[in-house]
Amino acid sequence: MARALFPPLLITMLVFGVLFGLIIAFGEADPHAPSKWILVPVAFGYGAFIGLWPGLLLGGLRLSWALVGRWTLLPLLLIPAAVALALWLATDLLAGRVDGIEQAVRVAMDDHEWMILAATGLAHAGPVAVVIIAPLLLLDLGAIALDPGVLWAIFELLLVFALVVATAVIPTAGLSFVVLLGSYLRRLRERIEARRAAAATVPAVDATGATGPD
Repeated sequence: MARALFPPLLITMLVFGVLFGLIIAFGEADPHAPSKWILVPVAFGYGAFIGLWPGLLLGGLRLSWALVGRWTLLPLLLIPAAVALALWLATDLLAGRVDGIEQAVRVAMDDHEWMILAATGLAHAGPVAVVIIAPLLLLDLGAIALDPGVLWAIFELLLVFALVVATAVIPTAGLSFVVLLGSYLRRLRERIEARRAAAATVPAVDATGATGPD
């Protein structure tokens, strides 16, 4: 397993580290920045850390391929396709929740006492008015976003979205798990039988060191 996981992981980390190091080594440096002899190793380490995550993905795919073969592609194709289909079928349902958010925002705006209206008299002050009005506008918009009706409408949208995705993911992920587990057990049994067959073909060695009868 280690031979399947670690080579792609280490190669990806090395590629990212070298790439980041080269960018720093041959890029324009700030005169006040530390020496490139310091920055390049730091950039290499940072690039290797960034490369850790795609490396784990590639290593995991290679490990899965070594364990179950081409069945690795099943969840990679089936689950996204199921999610896309579920979201397409639930388009009207999700659109209704979005309309609910829009309606809740309108109600909150109608009921809200706008602080920015109190500062409209400062419009003649020119650019100075912007400094005063902009924070008030942000406060007004924040109050609307935190309105209980708006928050509930957003919660309903997120809940429906999560349920739609879960409806697609749970059965397809379960099916993929069963198929992958069955493929792994079958390949494991084949390996065990191959080892037993190989061991049976090895000539027996007697106590004197001779291999079988003459």
